[in-house]
Amino acid sequence: MKELIEMEKELAEEGTPVSLREQLLGRVSDDDLFSKKREISVMTRMSSDLVEIIDALIELEIFKSRSEAVSAFVEQAISSRMKMFEEIKTQAQDIRQLRDSAKKHAFGVFQEESS
Repeated sequence: MKELIEMEKELAEEGTPVSLREQLLGRVSDDDLFSKKREISVMTRMSSDLVEIIDALIELEIFKSRSEAVSAFVEQAISSRMKMFEEIKTQAQDIRQLRDSAKKHAFGVFQEESS
């Protein structure tokens, strides 16, 4: 904690005011993906060590809730490797299309055999 406060002071002296939250998130950009409203709830299990850290960030009023903290860190992790995740998303769509095509083909084969 002491290190973060000292880092914040150093940045302020340089004329770059940076909040503790911005430091933790590495100044996550406000592009289209991350400025959207969080509307889908995702439940997860985490170790008590991680939850204690998240709760400390909430206690310090860096985040309002566990949900907000976890969402911010996930957004940061994805945004730092956006090109890779876009490729993964494209490949997943291709796989989904191939799977649907294979299912239709298999269904057609079974329909022919039962006739």
